[in-house]
Amino acid sequence: MRIVEAGVARHTLTYNAPIATAHGRITERQVLLLTLRGEDGHTGVGEAAPLDGFTREGIDEAEAALLAWVGEDGDGSLAGFPTACAAVDAALHDLAATSAGVPLHHYLNPESPTLLPVASLVVGDTPEQLVAAAVGAITDGYRVLKVKVGALPINEDMERLAAVRQAIGPEPAIRLDANGAWSPEAAPANLNSLAGSGIEFIEEPVSGIPALADIMHVSPIPVAADESVRTPFDLDRLIATGGADLLVLKPSAIGGISVAARWATRARSGGMGVVVTSLLESSVGIRAAAHLASAIGSLDPVPGLATAGLLATDLGPPLLPEAGSLNLA
Repeated sequence: MRIVEAGVARHTLTYNAPIATAHGRITERQVLLLTLRGEDGHTGVGEAAPLDGFTREGIDEAEAALLAWVGEDGDGSLAGFPTACAAVDAALHDLAATSAGVPLHHYLNPESPTLLPVASLVVGDTPEQLVAAAVGAITDGYRVLKVKVGALPINEDMERLAAVRQAIGPEPAIRLDANGAWSPEAAPANLNSLAGSGIEFIEEPVSGIPALADIMHVSPIPVAADESVRTPFDLDRLIATGGADLLVLKPSAIGGISVAARWATRARSGGMGVVVTSLLESSVGIRAAAHLASAIGSLDPVPGLATAGLLATDLGPPLLPEAGSLNLA
């Protein structure tokens, strides 16, 4: 379809409460909204959501790449800017699906489900706050929780997780994300200390593919690779070294849903599980990732896409779960 109009706008997202990661606390961030209008009058939207510590480019670089693409410099202007690529990829797919009159996940895979369970990221500066968030999530229907670790000393993380497990009982799953915070020397003992809380898997306990490969073979908790895999070469290295049990796919960080779908196929052929998660972006980016997760059948482990509720400001209608699931109708 011929595109007759395209626009790029910068927006600021704010969060209801600071999100503590090993890369720092996130209170607000800037993102870019790409809007395309086709000759049939339908529109498609995509989001570029660079995030310090997580993506290769910053907001200014992504904006320049998108403006060059809109100015008809061609796809070459997107080379090396995966968050800008993600915005274009999502907007083009959204426009095609909207023009076809079907949800994006059905456009990609007519047999894909409209309802998908998701994991809830729970945050809190104190054990009491974290427990309250966890109990609230379980009450709302979530069966999988995600907790950030690594920003605090290990004894504090142990205390927080033990309190959460005691409060929610043995059945709900808990997954962790260390964002590569631990050294290869400290990680084995830390993982052994946290394993008693019954952990589904941990994302990036250490940083870098060689370190992940070393840790995975001694970890009592399944290991997922995330920030360490940002290029096809990284993915090939991860598969070759057997460096993780799972691959975390953040479409917004690696070039979009088309790239993520290809990576999922490669990871699965290499014996790894795949989990689709958000980059704490707006509901525009979350929605694209959710449709991808449905289309490629990435439902076990459940996607980490229940993050729109963390936002105080969003772009467009918030994609909020009901009873622990997203409805993509």
